[in-house]
Amino acid sequence: MLPLLILFMMNDTIPQTARDTLAADSLRTDTLKEVVVVGGEPQVSKAIGRSIEAWKKSQPRVKSFGDVLENWSPGLNDKITHPFAFKQRKMERKRKRTKKILEHYDRVKTFDELLRESIREQEERERKNGEAPENGK
Repeated sequence: MLPLLILFMMNDTIPQTARDTLAADSLRTDTLKEVVVVGGEPQVSKAIGRSIEAWKKSQPRVKSFGDVLENWSPGLNDKITHPFAFKQRKMERKRKRTKKILEHYDRVKTFDELLRESIREQEERERKNGEAPENGK
C-alpha cells in the first residue's frame, strides 16, 4: 500500500508534456462544412391533420349555453358574464331615466312662451271676428 501511495505522489510531481500535437506556430481551422437543414412537417403528419379536421367538420356541433343566449338576445351573454355588468346596467338605466326627464322638460313650455302663445291666439281670434286688437289705441 505504501508503494502505491508513493507512486501516486510521484505522479503529481513529474512534469507532464503538452498534449497538443499541433506545432505552436500553426493555426487551428475548422475543416467541417456548414450544413443547412430545411425541414418541414412530414407528410404523415399533414395527412393526419387533414383527416382530423375533416372529422371535426363532420361531427354535429353542440351549441353552448352562451351561443343559445346570444341567438336569443344579442349582447345578453356579455352582460351576464361581464364582471361590472350590474353596475353598468344600473348606470345605463339611470342615464335613460334622466334623459327621458330632460327631454320631457325641454318639451314643456315656459310661462313666457305660454303667455306669448295665448296673446297670439287672442289676436288671431279678434282678426277673424273683425274686431280691432286692443293695444290701447
